[in-house]
Amino acid sequence: MSKDWLRRRLGVFDIYSLVHADSQSTFYFILGVIAAAAGKYTFWAVLYGTALMAAIALAYGEMGSRFPETGGSYLYVKTALGPLAGFFSAWLLAFDQAIMVAYGSLDGSLYLFDMLSRYGLAAPPIVPRVFSFAIAVLLFLLTLIGIKESARFSAVIATLDIILVGILTVGLGLALGLKTNPPYFSWPSVGSSDILTGLSYASRGYTGVDAIGQLAGEAEMPLIQVPQATLLVIGLGAAYGIGLTALMMDRTSYWDIVRHPATAVLAIAASLPLGRLLTLPIGVVMALIQIMAALAGYVAFSRLLYRLAVDGHLPPLFSRLHKKYRTPHVSLSLILAMAIALLIPGEIYLIVDIYAIGSLINYIMVSLALIIEVRKGGLYGALRSPTIAGISLVGLLGVALTSAGLALAIITKYREIWILALWVLAGLALLKNKRIRPIKQ
Repeated sequence: MSKDWLRRRLGVFDIYSLVHADSQSTFYFILGVIAAAAGKYTFWAVLYGTALMAAIALAYGEMGSRFPETGGSYLYVKTALGPLAGFFSAWLLAFDQAIMVAYGSLDGSLYLFDMLSRYGLAAPPIVPRVFSFAIAVLLFLLTLIGIKESARFSAVIATLDIILVGILTVGLGLALGLKTNPPYFSWPSVGSSDILTGLSYASRGYTGVDAIGQLAGEAEMPLIQVPQATLLVIGLGAAYGIGLTALMMDRTSYWDIVRHPATAVLAIAASLPLGRLLTLPIGVVMALIQIMAALAGYVAFSRLLYRLAVDGHLPPLFSRLHKKYRTPHVSLSLILAMAIALLIPGEIYLIVDIYAIGSLINYIMVSLALIIEVRKGGLYGALRSPTIAGISLVGLLGVALTSAGLALAIITKYREIWILALWVLAGLALLKNKRIRPIKQ
């Protein structure tokens, strides 16, 4: 194995915390956006998104325990569907990781300043925007230092999130009892401005579970730790998502969520009996969770491009590691530049509208890869999905649910797809560069 290979130093909670920062942050941001579009059907939309998350997380967990190497989606799809499909799987996912750095930095800043405004400390609109640039740059430096240091920070934030959101908000809120009944709760008279858009957002509501695959190559004992981290992601993700949705629809006003969709979790916490005490710590933790999502985006993007460079799809420049920290500093610099470009407009809805459409395509390919590998009998990892006639049920469910989400995204967000198309064309241009050759390991 090459001396340039990335270090394996992650434990179960390290992996979980990085994936949590990625996928849970997406849900925290997008919950209010789903509700604004889906109205009284929000609970059904979130259930759909949760089922999709579970299927995709299981697919990544099963493939990751079998292929514990850096590369994730790219490695899985390349093995099952060929190198061309593998390249575009990773290329599309990398684009979404860059968007995640931008939305995490911007939404983290917005959460922080929105929380402060609730205490009469309002700031001019330019201040959160400037702060988002500072976040992106600081996270670049942190990730450059190394994956383990980043994972330790993520673990601290994940622990705080479990205490404040998981226990004191969701747990306490449900323990006090719901005042109304599902699935419409206190919103039965609320209409749906655009249920298809709501379902489209919900299909991308947990985007980031793919980080399981990216981090499998850096686990200390991947055959054991990857399945354990996968089950943690599914269990806590479902509990948070369904619990927060129930509390939001039971205790908050629909129109309050519409007015401030990006900070729905803060509104939920404020609606509880301990809301006055929870608002400050929840606001801080929400901001940090979004910031950690940006960190997870740096980690995944840089390692995807590292693997593509090693296999010759990208110039060798992207496989170079920092002499001291042994991290892919060139890829980290590229994603910083992309994030800054996305942050310049300062429009979070532009970011969320283009986010994760590429990931949905990637998830379909990974689900197909799982079906093929299980059918061939080539998977011998610790996590195994049930089968019928040798066909993975997890893979089938992933294809069905994700294809529906992709169709909804195309129907509702077709005006923004040109941005993704430019990224695809850039990938095609690199593939046509005959001077690039695989790097000898």
